[in-house]
Amino acid sequence: MKSVKKLMLVVALFSLVNLSRAESTRESSTDRLDNAGKVMNEIMAALDNGIPAEVLEHAKCVAVVSNMIKGGFVFGAQNGRGVATCRTAAGWSAQAFLAITGGSWGLQIGFEGVDLVMVVEK
Repeated sequence: MKSVKKLMLVVALFSLVNLSRAESTRESSTDRLDNAGKVMNEIMAALDNGIPAEVLEHAKCVAVVSNMIKGGFVFGAQNGRGVATCRTAAGWSAQAFLAITGGSWGLQIGFEGVDLVMVVEK
């Protein structure tokens, strides 16, 4: 019974920390679009790690999450905000804003920030 109470306390603390972090680091739509553009430019400029042109030509949608934060010590969490756009008959659609959050538990320790690019093909 004590372990269940401890688990609930940890989950509640992570939730409060995540809510306060979301309020304090709220970024504007323009900043999110600028950051996504910078990430795509950096990836495409890398000669050895760029996304192949064939993949982008056949892409249905592209989503970019700049600076997704992941961390954990036994319990883990991840959070990131980004932008997605999909191909239409007339070109690319307007941007849609997205958020990725999640949690985990198990043997883990560490902290990292990553730029995530997802390409959805037909």
